[in-house]
Amino acid sequence: MKFTAAAVATAILGTNAWAGQIGPDGQKVVVCMEESGPAAVRYRAIAVSTKMYAAIGVRLDWEQSPRACKGAEAIHIELADRTPEKLMPGALAYALPFEGIHIRVFFDRVQKSAGPNALPCLLAHVLVHEIGHILQGSVRHAETGVMKAHWTVDDFQQMTFHSLPFTEDDTTLILRGLEVRSARLLLAAEVSR
Repeated sequence: MKFTAAAVATAILGTNAWAGQIGPDGQKVVVCMEESGPAAVRYRAIAVSTKMYAAIGVRLDWEQSPRACKGAEAIHIELADRTPEKLMPGALAYALPFEGIHIRVFFDRVQKSAGPNALPCLLAHVLVHEIGHILQGSVRHAETGVMKAHWTVDDFQQMTFHSLPFTEDDTTLILRGLEVRSARLLLAAEVSR
């Protein structure tokens, strides 16, 4: 499938339109993802991820500039393409929620788990799930939805047509985690003055 520049621009503009629909109380999260893998897949995954977080009042600001990505508030996502078989077998990614910054996506495993048409949706759900761990500051999993520990075949089918939702508890934990994160960043800024 060829992805034209116009389609990429539409995906990016669609992302910004969703971000613009968040009310004045919406929380902003800076996310920096390395540029590896097919650009069209990344852009579509970014659009879907942004829409999923917008639905719970969180704005994901995807940055590439080194200055924006150096900030302590930025979440950094690495896309690995040569994952050793013995490294966390079966996992599609992992986050470091107690550290609060780093996520590693096993992009090669994500590619093997989805067909070309489903790949952007699966990548988006993996991103949303791991960002959720970072924002919650927890390794906790839900019984249903995007924060489940293991998605079923039905979940994989659903995510290609409709995003898996956050549970009410997940949303509450993410919003509380953002408050804690903001307070920690404010304190760090005050200490560094």
